Amino acid sequence: MGPVRVLKVRVRRRGVSVSMRRSPVVAGCLGLVAVAVVAASGSPARGISLRPAAVVARFDPVSVTFVSLDRGWVLGTARCSTAGGCLALRETADGGHSWSERPLPASLVTAVDESRSRGVSNDLAENPAAQLNVRFADPRDGWIYGGLIVPSTVRSGVRSVAIKAILWSTHDGGLVWRKQPLRGLDSQNQIIFDLEAAAGRAYLMQSNTANGVTVKSSPVSRDSWHASNTVTLGSPAGGGEQSGAFVLAGSSGWLVEGNDRGTTGSARLASDGRWVSWTPPCASVGHSFAIPAASTPENLVAVCVMGGFAYPLSKSAPPGATLGSSWLYFSHDGGRTFTAGGELGGPAYGSGGVLASPSPGVIVMGHADQNGQQNVIASFDSGVKWTVVYRGQALFLGFTSSRQGVAVVRSANATNTMIMSFDGGHHWAPVSL
Repeated sequence: MGPVRVLKVRVRRRGVSVSMRRSPVVAGCLGLVAVAVVAASGSPARGISLRPAAVVARFDPVSVTFVSLDRGWVLGTARCSTAGGCLALRETADGGHSWSERPLPASLVTAVDESRSRGVSNDLAENPAAQLNVRFADPRDGWIYGGLIVPSTVRSGVRSVAIKAILWSTHDGGLVWRKQPLRGLDSQNQIIFDLEAAAGRAYLMQSNTANGVTVKSSPVSRDSWHASNTVTLGSPAGGGEQSGAFVLAGSSGWLVEGNDRGTTGSARLASDGRWVSWTPPCASVGHSFAIPAASTPENLVAVCVMGGFAYPLSKSAPPGATLGSSWLYFSHDGGRTFTAGGELGGPAYGSGGVLASPSPGVIVMGHADQNGQQNVIASFDSGVKWTVVYRGQALFLGFTSSRQGVAVVRSANATNTMIMSFDGGHHWAPVSL
């Protein structure tokens, strides 16, 4: 599943992987949705036969990846003698109905434990800088990547911390994992933003020592990473934590990177496998950082904030738009052009947000209601009407096909739950891991 750092959300079609990305925005991704929202229960739809989720709290999922309707993996923390839980990996071969424990590299597990023993938190579920992710391109080829918080210096009795990027790969279905060195990631605070795979190639986005962003690619079957971006991808001058995301649909692809101050860099995947210049969805109305979702190589949807971080209301804004309002933007030509759809309303929702689109006109996303209650909402008519389909804060949303979806939601007691849908996002049920 490579098709949800949230955050990311990505959508894949049948036969292409779906992956989890976490949203850089944890609270109220979309603010208030100024449309009619009809409440619906989070109970499973007719035909769903997942096991009861009575033991969900014993495994806290942080990243999930599917390569087919049946085969998937989830990375998270399981109960153990270590406070906060131990890093663990689960695999399913029957579409999420049952899960089995799978081995992880001993040195990776040890690195997490050692950081905790030094008094440095590595809360995989809460700290975006410390999050780890799992991606598989097919049943054999996969990666675990992300960053661990590690001790740095002690000044005046106060210990500072830094981020250490990590990348592991497997080419035998997870039986053996090997640590992969990458140039530019051997120093502290160099970060891997995202790693996704489609059409036989894997793509990795990382910060570099030149205060910019580099994209590398490799055949999925071996570790042979080479730079593949021809467009300059810079870093924000200020603001919140930087993040970046790939959106892949078949042989087509797009990327954005930036933070709460806007989109810093963007590119599209050319036919020769290089990432070239591309104008992102919100460029004409304020450059807000928007990670689009792709239901097909031609159909994309994004949410744009009018004026972005510090721009005036653009002349290109939809009629009636006000500064700071949020609008759906649609593309039907592979991202070459975007046109405004309906207004979502509410305050600007910041960096990216959690968004998925399993088929054209169907949108599933996270939002907060007037009381601050986090929900998963869905529209099946291109954003005209919205329905609450699950209660909880969406950390990830993705679809393996137009009907089968998976999400990770956080409850009020700060535990994560994985939920799945088998009817295109209308109904969701918790999964026991």
